Amino acid sequence: MSRTEPAASVTDGKPEVPALEASYLAKSFGASRALKGVDLTVGAGEVVALLGENGSGKSTLVKILAGYHEPEPGGELRMNGTEVPLPLPLGESRSVGLAFVYQDLGLANELQVVENLFVGHRVATGVRQAAKPIRWGAERDRAREIFRRYGVKLDPTVLVGRLRPTNQALLAIVRAAEELREYRDQQGQTGGVLVLDEPTVFLPQHEKVFLYELVRRVTAEGIGVLFVSHDMTAVREIANRAVVLRDGEKVGDVRLTEASDADLIQLVSGHRISRETIEAATNYKQEEAVELQGAEVLLSVRGLTGGRLNGVDLDVHAGEILGVAGLLGSGSEDLPYALFGDIAGSTGEVTIGDWTVDVSQVNPRAAREHGAALVPGDRKQQGVVAELPVATNMLSLSLSNFMQGGFLRHGKLRAAASERAQTYDVRPRNVTLNMASLSGGNQQKVVLARWLEQAPKILLLHEPTQGVDVATRHEIYELMRERARQGVAILWVTTDFDELATVAHRIVLCSSGVIEGTIVPPFSRDRITSEVYAAAAKSGQREVSKAS
Repeated sequence: MSRTEPAASVTDGKPEVPALEASYLAKSFGASRALKGVDLTVGAGEVVALLGENGSGKSTLVKILAGYHEPEPGGELRMNGTEVPLPLPLGESRSVGLAFVYQDLGLANELQVVENLFVGHRVATGVRQAAKPIRWGAERDRAREIFRRYGVKLDPTVLVGRLRPTNQALLAIVRAAEELREYRDQQGQTGGVLVLDEPTVFLPQHEKVFLYELVRRVTAEGIGVLFVSHDMTAVREIANRAVVLRDGEKVGDVRLTEASDADLIQLVSGHRISRETIEAATNYKQEEAVELQGAEVLLSVRGLTGGRLNGVDLDVHAGEILGVAGLLGSGSEDLPYALFGDIAGSTGEVTIGDWTVDVSQVNPRAAREHGAALVPGDRKQQGVVAELPVATNMLSLSLSNFMQGGFLRHGKLRAAASERAQTYDVRPRNVTLNMASLSGGNQQKVVLARWLEQAPKILLLHEPTQGVDVATRHEIYELMRERARQGVAILWVTTDFDELATVAHRIVLCSSGVIEGTIVPPFSRDRITSEVYAAAAKSGQREVSKAS
């Protein structure tokens, strides 16, 4: 599949007017400078990747464009050559040719696809128009025509909550692209910019190709795309240029054909990481994996059934990182939660350290007491309490250590949390800030710090680097390798097969709720992908055989 080509730089001999041109965008929060006079240009039909570590200023920049934040005086914004006064009123971005798709997509799961597609349009047309009776047959036909134009196969009558994550993302992008199309038609304008903020974060690698193709169709209509992502594979696939932020400043604006991964990592992190270091980090020696097979088994399950699991057997040895690979819906995503006693009705036998018990008797408190820790995939809902300070979130499992006379010693708590923030490089260092003020990657560091504070023997990880920048991702890899070297058993569940090839000593394949096989090093993403699909096919044949 070919990459998106950049838009032409001239039209009829005249320089092309950028779809978006921003200059000196700056923002402070108290004494903290989140954005320091950043310039940004997106051409019509061009895909520009916005890269940077968590906390680099990417989210602040996007929120200024969306009207959530008021920039400091001196900032300017032009859309299709027309100056747009700042601050942009909240909710008015569409009226100047900006549309946004965020990580949470903004869809209503209990409504049908057609209702989600057009609800924003009806609200935007005013009370009188929105109150008119809806001709549902015509609306469904219109939706089908829109989906055909973008090459998307969606049933307008299906409830959004029943769609796969990939199709939910496609729906959100189509809806935003249609908003821009209507703006262009009404204003007689060209250009417009679609801002995609981490749209691939919940998608399995093999299904991102549908999103890539949709982005190509959008840019073919002359719409520019600002692609905010930590997913370097996706960036390489669809972006023409990368703008890199670090500590609130723009430190790079490079064409991706002229920059290596090592170049981008250096720009993002400020540190040179050699190609040899990257390659060494992705190749565990086969001898090391074999040697671990003789180590003590710290986690063992037999006949584990619960959620989408249907009789799982596996062992994880001390010092081993066991990867679990599977497609979404395979049951792999339920495995860490069932082992932690977080899926009701689970059955089977589990051994956690020296504790062997029926899994129905396992609950999170008991699992913790016997040395297990769970880092959940849904950080916002299960990992942090956004309204509480960083210090409280980081040490919430150890608060009894900071009690005296029935009262919490806040000074002692903050001092301990500040020390951990330094150790785990949580930014900003101010542990009195609410968790909601931290970027996703720094929130993830807090979650990891909280569990590692318990010195667990067993780590259950579900998508531990989801929404995390490339430099922080490597920090987490090394942090987990260090724990493995100390004898911790790690179960690592993810749909990112590149990640499994990087971190795992051994990989098991999950399909239809059972373990269908094991892969040993050397690993590659292509090999893991092909074996995952082979396992899915094998499982499907077995199910068909049962049914017949």
